[in-house]
Amino acid sequence: MTVTVRREELPLEDCVTFATRQNPRRLYLFVSKVLGKHWPVRPSVMRGIQARLAARIATLTGPMLVIGLAETATALGRGVAEEAASRSGRDDILYLQTTRYRLSRPLAFGFDERHSHAPDHAVYWPDPALQPLFRAARTLVLVDDEMSTGRTLAELARAYLRLNPGVERVALVCITNWLNDARRRELVEALDRPILFPALIEGGFHFEPDPAFPPPPLPTVVAGPTRDHDGIVADPARIGLIAGRWRLPESIGSLSLWERVRVRASDRPLAVIGTGEYAYTPFRIALELEEQGYDVRFQSTTRSPILVGDAIASRREFPDNYGDGIPNYLYNLESDRLPVIVYEHPAMPATHPLPGEIGGHAFTVEEPCRES
Repeated sequence: MTVTVRREELPLEDCVTFATRQNPRRLYLFVSKVLGKHWPVRPSVMRGIQARLAARIATLTGPMLVIGLAETATALGRGVAEEAASRSGRDDILYLQTTRYRLSRPLAFGFDERHSHAPDHAVYWPDPALQPLFRAARTLVLVDDEMSTGRTLAELARAYLRLNPGVERVALVCITNWLNDARRRELVEALDRPILFPALIEGGFHFEPDPAFPPPPLPTVVAGPTRDHDGIVADPARIGLIAGRWRLPESIGSLSLWERVRVRASDRPLAVIGTGEYAYTPFRIALELEEQGYDVRFQSTTRSPILVGDAIASRREFPDNYGDGIPNYLYNLESDRLPVIVYEHPAMPATHPLPGEIGGHAFTVEEPCRES
């Protein structure tokens, strides 16, 4: 891997390192040190990244639709939207995330991510009260952790523009942008609109695979194609919300968090862990703990299969917490920290094996949704 940096708002080595995917479609992986996914990070560092990117979009024309890419960039995407709204005081920013879970509600559109091990993304129609904002956005902001070719974000943009051709400007937001000038011009031509490329690091890279390296097999997945998840999901970000209104859940504020997770007597530092697409609320809980003076790192479980080596010092594999038969992973868990896993649905902590396997505590703060 050869990397060339053209511009860096923060040093490359502070933000990014590298690993090998367990995926023959794309062997390399940029591992973010500031995203809170595969690499543990201080929550305040995560918030700083979100705030830097939010500052680039906060004054763009509204109404604004911000979409975060599942699963890696859901906390980043919502964080950018929340920071942009709260810092500017505006109330016309609608946030949605893509999802790989099936809900029994109308699908706005879907699209594919070719290099991914789990390629299907869905975007659902928001509730009726939010649909006018969804249909009328004049600025479309798409958030991912990094851009190598821009294809995935371009596919997402095209899908939305078919619903709302009135969009005047598109912003493709990421931490690291590897697009050259020619590719940026191609995207502008393809979307037929001005495009902004807010990023903290810009450059290029070249990857030359070792011909002697055996292509790793993809993990076996036994998920049924028709399974729906209405009874097990609770995160409102999948169905739309107005950014800038996040509050610490009442179930945390009204009852001591330490009583809830039974860590009052512990003097160990904490590792707060989100689960898959459900990452923003766990991140905000971790941030609250850090602001109260606790030594906290945040990270999340993931579907992404990555080989041990380089940036990946340790890997735990376990069943997913949605009952889909999809292997999930937790990377680089620091052994001296007490794990606190935050699930999105109340049924998950009692049935998921991960807390017992890592000697951690688990709880949930979201209200069960609809008929669950």
